[in-house]
Amino acid sequence: MTSAQPDHLIDVLVRQAEGAGMELDAGQRAVLPLLARAAAVAGSGDPVPGSSVYLWGPPGRGKTWLLDAFYASVPVERKRRLHFHDFFRELHARTFAGYGNPGYRQGSAFADGLDELLGDARLVCFDEFHVNGPADAAFVTRFLEQVLARGIVLVATSNYAPQDLLPDPMFHHLFEPGIALITEHLQVARLDGGVDYRSQDRCRPSGFAAGYHLRHAGTQLLTAAGLCPPAPEESRVLRPGSVPLTADRAGNAQLWFRFSELCEARSAASDYLALAAEYPHWVVSDVPQTGQAGPDAWQRFGNLVDVLYDAGCRLDVIGFADYDGVFPGAAHEVDLARTRSRFGLLRVLK
Repeated sequence: MTSAQPDHLIDVLVRQAEGAGMELDAGQRAVLPLLARAAAVAGSGDPVPGSSVYLWGPPGRGKTWLLDAFYASVPVERKRRLHFHDFFRELHARTFAGYGNPGYRQGSAFADGLDELLGDARLVCFDEFHVNGPADAAFVTRFLEQVLARGIVLVATSNYAPQDLLPDPMFHHLFEPGIALITEHLQVARLDGGVDYRSQDRCRPSGFAAGYHLRHAGTQLLTAAGLCPPAPEESRVLRPGSVPLTADRAGNAQLWFRFSELCEARSAASDYLALAAEYPHWVVSDVPQTGQAGPDAWQRFGNLVDVLYDAGCRLDVIGFADYDGVFPGAAHEVDLARTRSRFGLLRVLK
């Protein structure tokens, strides 16, 4: 890249926002030079220390939009845009695929799996960077080591400041080496213009935001949302993972689950990811009031909201009548704030 190209990229991103009817706020504009430098280094092919970027801030501040616009605008052919959930689910599967076979070595398997996923990428864009537990800590630290060793430019977004990743005090020390890699080798910038843009009205909702929150299952509300309750013969048992899940409907691109059958079962985010690839419209009915389900069930419900939002699937929720903007569960407050912001996109019918 020439010295003029970073400024050109900044102009392109500003024009993209204007074309979408948006005006970048001061916080968003402040990080554009960091993104432009990352693009310049990735385009040159010559590793430059400190060219990778870690953007963090509260939900709804435009981090994902900015990452997507950046990725689309960067004139770099060897690039990958990844979502954290999908990437590590696949990397974990590839790493342990040969477990127990003669000659299996986890370290080599990890590197081989990373090679297959990244190929010859010079730029990797990662959305929703986070660390939930000890297993994540080990994988993420090794991923960062490999990316830095290969001279790949990394641009990541997160709701967490680096020092707050893996917030559980019992396990936080396990990710301190990963935190050191981020703070020492990436440009860390907070993105917070003070506005949750998801809370602003949208003229033509689509994807996740096309869904509704119906406070009850009355006929008028179902009709207004374009929903037809499933018949008993539509029930199916699905096996996206090791735990069978009973859906009231699984057909015509729609999945309909009762809360108890999905969230009070031992379902996992990997199950939702697998099913979201086939079913773009989800309905979860019989959602109880906030005090009528345990923390594990609410955690799964929150995971579902996050997965479907990221996948661009429509979600209709029926019940949850006492929801008042405080999302239930025992998750970290950062995660609850992200889920609350996303759940707030659903149009309320009551």
